[in-house]
Amino acid sequence: KGEGQLTNLELDEEVLQNMLDLPTWLAINKVCCNKAAIRIPWTKLKTHPITLSLDKVVMEMSTCDEPRPPNGPSPIATASGQSEYGFAEKVVEGISLSVNSIVIRISAKAFNASFELSQLQVYSVNTSWATGDLRYTRILDPTRGEILTFKEVSWQMIRIEADAIQNTEHEVVRAPIRLITNQSKIRVTLKRRMKDCNVIASKLILILDDLLWVLTDSQLKAMVQYAKSLSEAMEKSAAQRKSMPPDTTQVTPPPPSAQQVRTQQASAAADQSASMARLFNDYDVRETSHHLQITHLDLHICDDTNAKDRGINKRIDSGAMQLSFSSISVDYYPFHKAGESSMHWMHYGEATKSRETWARSLLEEFKSNVEMLKTAVSGQSQSSPQHGENLLNSLKVDFSAVLKVSTADQPRSSPQSMISCNKKSLYLPQEMPAIHAEFTEYYFPDGKDYPIPCPNLYVQLNALQLVLDSRSLVWLNLFALDLRQSLEQFMELYKLNDSQKPDEHVDIRVDGLMLKLVIPAEQERTQPDQPRSVSVQTSEMVATNTRHPSGCTRSSLEALLQAFQEQPFFTSLSASFPRSQSSFSVLHPVFQRHAHEQDTCIHDVYRGFAPPSLSTNALKTAAATDLWAVHFSQFWVDYEGSRSGRGRPTPCVDSFPLTLWVCHPARYTQHQERLRAGVGSGLLPRSESAEIASRLQRKKLLKEYYSSDASPSNMPSNGLHKPQSLDGLFNDSSSSPSLASSSSSSEVDLQVIVHIKKHLSAQVSHGQYVFLLRLQNAVKSLQRTLQQDLEQYGSKRQGPTQPFSACVGVLMKSAEVALLLKPIPQPDLNTSPLDSDVSPSESRATLEAGSEESDGHERPSAAGEGTRKVDQLLCAGTHAVNVSVLVLKIHSVCCSLDLKGDDTAVALEVGRIRPNQLGNVSLRQYLSNRSGSGSEPSAVLNPEVQVRLESGPGAAVHSPLAEQNGFLQCRLQAFSADFLMASLRNLGLFLEDDSASQVLPMEITIKDTHVNLKDDGPRDNASEPEATPIAVHIHNLLIHRQDDGSFSIGGGYSYPLLPVFLFLLPPSLLNYNCFL
Repeated sequence: KGEGQLTNLELDEEVLQNMLDLPTWLAINKVCCNKAAIRIPWTKLKTHPITLSLDKVVMEMSTCDEPRPPNGPSPIATASGQSEYGFAEKVVEGISLSVNSIVIRISAKAFNASFELSQLQVYSVNTSWATGDLRYTRILDPTRGEILTFKEVSWQMIRIEADAIQNTEHEVVRAPIRLITNQSKIRVTLKRRMKDCNVIASKLILILDDLLWVLTDSQLKAMVQYAKSLSEAMEKSAAQRKSMPPDTTQVTPPPPSAQQVRTQQASAAADQSASMARLFNDYDVRETSHHLQITHLDLHICDDTNAKDRGINKRIDSGAMQLSFSSISVDYYPFHKAGESSMHWMHYGEATKSRETWARSLLEEFKSNVEMLKTAVSGQSQSSPQHGENLLNSLKVDFSAVLKVSTADQPRSSPQSMISCNKKSLYLPQEMPAIHAEFTEYYFPDGKDYPIPCPNLYVQLNALQLVLDSRSLVWLNLFALDLRQSLEQFMELYKLNDSQKPDEHVDIRVDGLMLKLVIPAEQERTQPDQPRSVSVQTSEMVATNTRHPSGCTRSSLEALLQAFQEQPFFTSLSASFPRSQSSFSVLHPVFQRHAHEQDTCIHDVYRGFAPPSLSTNALKTAAATDLWAVHFSQFWVDYEGSRSGRGRPTPCVDSFPLTLWVCHPARYTQHQERLRAGVGSGLLPRSESAEIASRLQRKKLLKEYYSSDASPSNMPSNGLHKPQSLDGLFNDSSSSPSLASSSSSSEVDLQVIVHIKKHLSAQVSHGQYVFLLRLQNAVKSLQRTLQQDLEQYGSKRQGPTQPFSACVGVLMKSAEVALLLKPIPQPDLNTSPLDSDVSPSESRATLEAGSEESDGHERPSAAGEGTRKVDQLLCAGTHAVNVSVLVLKIHSVCCSLDLKGDDTAVALEVGRIRPNQLGNVSLRQYLSNRSGSGSEPSAVLNPEVQVRLESGPGAAVHSPLAEQNGFLQCRLQAFSADFLMASLRNLGLFLEDDSASQVLPMEITIKDTHVNLKDDGPRDNASEPEATPIAVHIHNLLIHRQDDGSFSIGGGYSYPLLPVFLFLLPPSLLNYNCFL
């Protein structure tokens, strides 16, 4: 009858292990089955499958601390490889398998896990993934000599459980982890050779339906701990796999010869062969790949208030956060040849194309370096072995939302997103993923000891929006600290190694499109035009530690350093005011070294600092030497939520390009110290290194590559000065490169330089000014809270560490800040020179006497950005609003920020500042017609404004209150301007704040200042002559504000000027006593 049954079966563990090709960190101990039945349709073997049914299969497995011996050949591959593809192979290939229940138990060092699958089925399908006639479940191409087969694996439910091992020596209390999934399936496509039935390539797709998973913090801790306990064994297993010889069956065979094609075509009709070839190409599997697809994933993370092992008392009790993801896909290509096209990939798109172009540039640079390294080793070019294959993972997420933290005592009507995607509102293609990431790792499959490229990571972020919700950030910070603390305790408990090896360099590039950061205000509105939040946006962004994207090259860094070096503020060695002797150097030698390519492996070999070799890590560097570039093509800031805007954003800072360069000098110095410590084992003797250096100097390629000579008197042709510390590098008595004579403890942890090349334009009203003050206080409060939690619950394993330090330098060519004041009262508009109907361009022509004319160049902006903002204002109804506009035109702005633990110092220097009073104008006309570019500044010998603001324990030398509130020092010299009395009165009202302001101790010095004050107030009689302007000349004036808020005024000035000074002060400051 073609039926049979067996009971109480025990399967061979090793054979099953080889057939499943399990990783070597996992071993099968026992496999048994209680009942198996088979049904063979003898008369329909061509169209119907043989059915094999199993009742219950139990498999016991264990993890291996050390990798077990590699898997042997699969018995199926061994059996099938003995003959050509024929009728017997078709019958075996079409077997259908069904299992009622599969239970897999895994024993690990720290936990036990179990997997239970119900109603598992394996069957053959056609190209539409539907069951049917077996003859349509395969595609055969006789021209290629290959065949494609399609299989599907499905199950009704899978139940996953994991629980910690309870030990009498160590009491571990962990909540068990449970996950139950719905119906899922795996689609498999196999490509075999017909002559031996060996599998050439395969494609496996795991498809999961909607997933909902609720995790408490204790369960998440357990997951991280279990993963950490397996990580070391998995890394050893991966290293073992990479060192093994390549599987010849996974190599794509060469195309058939012309003789084979003619012979095979002769036996089949030409049209049928062509039709099968087209069908085969449509479903062809070019290389082995594995894929995961999840339609929707909802992950809920919540506090476990009843947990006994709770280590941190959180500020927010019973907090919960929801993470929603849609259209998640993960692609894995283990045998992709480096440098080959990836157009045949399953999810190939624009993001993959951008990554492919970038990776190809990295590979070309690597090949060039290898050629120079081979020249250094032998003095002549050598042939390179076949380039290594790479291991590539691709992740795509169509992001839905990450909701803000909610609590039981916080009712909410609708979920509020903390992270979301704005593709729909920006009219972007729906197929564009919100997050796209690709990681590539290179290796030689036979473990050849030959240079390989660094791994690379490409990330693309599209239309993401982040809302800085303070409650969510505080909860996440404590949640992460608690998780880290629990992991450290777990590692100590199970004696797990925490690898202390320095992080290896990974080439990283992050591309961003239409990213948005929203900073909301939590206080209630106190002004009618006060916004609810401020948004920071960018059209395109690229952040990378490689030098291939435009705007992030070494030549771009050279040009930036040149612009900084032209400013005495950044290059002065005397540390004059507003900087001090304790200030960090903004232009660190790391930047200059990188700009001149003096921090590469080839440079070290060329100078004789490193032995030339063709080992695996010969061209790899440490992550400590990374230098990051962040370039924003357009960057702008808007106010959102104001009543006058009627739901539309109001411009704050117009769009401008922005460039940042970041390095880590302290880590760099630590890396150099480690290199110096290994001088006896890793570097060449001076005689040998000198011989190599002299030989390399005769090589034309290296001479062109390095344009500067070792002589300290030579200067680069680009005008940049040689780093001062480089002289010590080439000293004959030095046997290794050194960054500087100082230790890493004296270096700054984070160094940032910011360059704004184009003109910057900003505008602010009184309500917006008050909002920015509130926002500043809220951000400071959030920063203090996060810092306190980090200090209290931070890692204790590293012992005492140096306080964090950072230095930020900012250079801006020119800017203008428009203060939107209250309208000036005017009784007779016909006689007033400040007519509200006058356009801003006409106002400038009549009121800006002696001001510089615009250079006529338009400021670049994002496509349609100017039109967008004007249209928003027209719709918002701002045409009915009149304001008095005071524009401050600023040229040559230099700024530095120094952070040393709790001490903060901000130094600001402005070359020239000129006020421009437009009087009463229509807000709509001003915003639509305002100047788009700044005038070209003339050479500024001495800056007019110098400001220094200090806070923290270091500021206590000025006054006791300065430690908490800060201390302000301001110097105004050689300043000349004309002011209207009404504008000054409006300015005083503009600076008023209803909230109780803190006393800020300050010291203001005014020298050689000339101010002309014109009384433009209403006159009783129109025939009265205009008031004569008041000329105020200040030769030397010192203003000091004490901790009690009182002002002390002194210096060489005449007494009648005191009322004028008091008039200039904001009304909120006049409540304090003034002492002469």
